[in-house]
Amino acid sequence: MEGSFVNPYSSAAFSFFLSIIIAGATTSGSSYSAASTPTCDFPAIFNFGDSNSDTGGLSAAFGQAGPPAGETFFHHPAGRYSDGRLVIDFIAQELGLPYLSAFLDAIGSNFTHGANFATAGSTIRPQNTTLHQSGFSPISLNVQGYQFHDFLNRSQLVRSRATGGVYEKLLPKPTSFAGALYTFDIGQNDLTAAYFLNMTTPQVVAVIPDVLSQFKAVVKAIHDQGGRHFWIHNTGPFGCLAYVLARVPTAQFDEAGCGVPFNRVARIFNRGLKKTVGQLRKELPLAAVTYVDVYKVKYELIRHAKLHGA
Repeated sequence: MEGSFVNPYSSAAFSFFLSIIIAGATTSGSSYSAASTPTCDFPAIFNFGDSNSDTGGLSAAFGQAGPPAGETFFHHPAGRYSDGRLVIDFIAQELGLPYLSAFLDAIGSNFTHGANFATAGSTIRPQNTTLHQSGFSPISLNVQGYQFHDFLNRSQLVRSRATGGVYEKLLPKPTSFAGALYTFDIGQNDLTAAYFLNMTTPQVVAVIPDVLSQFKAVVKAIHDQGGRHFWIHNTGPFGCLAYVLARVPTAQFDEAGCGVPFNRVARIFNRGLKKTVGQLRKELPLAAVTYVDVYKVKYELIRHAKLHGA
């Protein structure tokens, strides 16, 4: 899948987008047709990330997001910082799995087919600030990794002690962890957080290697605990976000109305992430590690919004 691009926001393309998960990751650089790829059959999804894939983590800890969050599809607050569904919701749906319950949400959750450790505002590197001070979640990627480790061990301990009970209907089977899809969508907030600390662009670029090193360490830790299928989104064009655009002189806008210097940093991050994925493929030869070009999808939607139905 490395270097290829399919628009997952098209329903016809989305099935193909998912069908090349294993083939595109295990033999990078080869060409595949939709007809020749195996059917995806993952028993569970374990997701790590920020608001792009948070299905209720931050809201469980700090309260539900207000309107318009949840209005379009769920018609009530649904733990998502969106008025509709997220990409992770569509991935679960296309795989025939229910929407992911947030690990932190104790009300009505079912973890049989996975868990979501993402929280809005999360970063890869710990920010060492409170949510109210900085706007960034204290639940950084390493903490999400700790939560996964705890969830794996405790869920299986509970299942083993309560055979035939309700826990077998609410917690994943032992085999689900090795067969699961592990999804990641995180990194954007590390870049914006650096700018909010008044770092210059060269200073922000200088921290990217450490951010990616910490990302790689978490992926390898999950692999050491049995994970084998990794689906990694790169970061989106955060220079197109309203709160970022407020910091950009209009002379630095591109034809899509996005901040050129910020998107340049996003692309630098993504080149580094792609290199990191290549390293993971070499170091974890039994794993399928897929790099997903979300930047290209989102920028296309923003640049040609009317063409895509906006």
